[in-house]
Amino acid sequence: MVNISMQNWQPYVQAGWELVSEAQGVSKTYLQPDVEAFLVHTIARTFERTDIWDEPIAIKLLTAQNKPGLTKRIDLRSVGEECLLIDAWQLKHAKWPNAKYFADMGEIAFGMASIATTPVDVLLELASINFGRMSQVLRHARDLANR
Repeated sequence: MVNISMQNWQPYVQAGWELVSEAQGVSKTYLQPDVEAFLVHTIARTFERTDIWDEPIAIKLLTAQNKPGLTKRIDLRSVGEECLLIDAWQLKHAKWPNAKYFADMGEIAFGMASIATTPVDVLLELASINFGRMSQVLRHARDLANR
């Protein structure tokens, strides 16, 4: 889960923006401003997460789906973010069920999160639609960090 005790988000947002900006330039994959901002904030929100893929993603998705309203949206967004990080950075790649599993689950999680409350969360819908592009940018960010 997200560490809600983080007091100072600025360094995380700044680091996320720098990573995303540089990775977009290198990859020539440019995100819409809202999608870029979402990705930057995803990096900031997940910077200190230690629970990435600590249990099966399908279980997390089903558990989140059974929660009410806003809690459901937040938890589904968290699952989508987790899938984005796993897919982009190919975490534990040898254990993946198949090559598209985390991309598919992430798109589904963001899509479900977008309709979990009324009105529909357009930004989460954009995250679902642009999952592949965000993953591509993050993959390049990983490559830049490994230089």
